[in-house]
Amino acid sequence: MNQLRIIKTIVLLLTCLLVGASFIVLGGLAKKVLSEQKQQPVTNLSQPQGSSIKQIQADNGLLYIFISGGELADRIITYNPEKKQIVSNLFINEE
Repeated sequence: MNQLRIIKTIVLLLTCLLVGASFIVLGGLAKKVLSEQKQQPVTNLSQPQGSSIKQIQADNGLLYIFISGGELADRIITYNPEKKQIVSNLFINEE
């Protein structure tokens, strides 16, 4: 009778360890997946340091981004987010 009690205790202990380890693994995976969903894709607009975005407009799947600063004239960049590439640069008030 005593041996049966020891076996039951060992089985209960191993079951608790297995369930606890499963929760830890699932929690880690959930945290990793959720953090990856929050991150936005990084796009390089190839602008000099000191440039700042003043305004963004969207039309027909393209983004029109008004940028100033960076030791360049004000400019409007036409950007295609699907292809992640710059379509055109339009400089305003070039001197």
